[in-house]
Amino acid sequence: MAVSVEKNAFSGMDEAYDVLKARKLWPMTSCNAFLERETPHWHPYDNTILVIEGEANFYAGADQELVHATPGDIINVPARSLHAVEAPTPVTFLVCFDRPVRRDEIVNNPPEALEG
Repeated sequence: MAVSVEKNAFSGMDEAYDVLKARKLWPMTSCNAFLERETPHWHPYDNTILVIEGEANFYAGADQELVHATPGDIINVPARSLHAVEAPTPVTFLVCFDRPVRRDEIVNNPPEALEG
């Protein structure tokens, strides 16, 4: 399954927390900063990102297809899906996982590791 976006899935923090509860997601962090485009990478677990404020560009798959996200959007990144993010202006989002994940478990795996 590829990275997908749910446009206008929630409105504001209260509804964002409702999404977390309904989907039984574990929030890891939020970010409010300029982000340079990451190196494409993947994780061994499902990842869900809720955009609270601002805008971000997510790049998905081997061809790094652009997925533009705005407030209220949910980005679904299945386990082992190649992705990267950038935010040219301040953005606030919640990064969530399908299970509790310690920060030291978050490993950004290089694209070539998917081939093995």
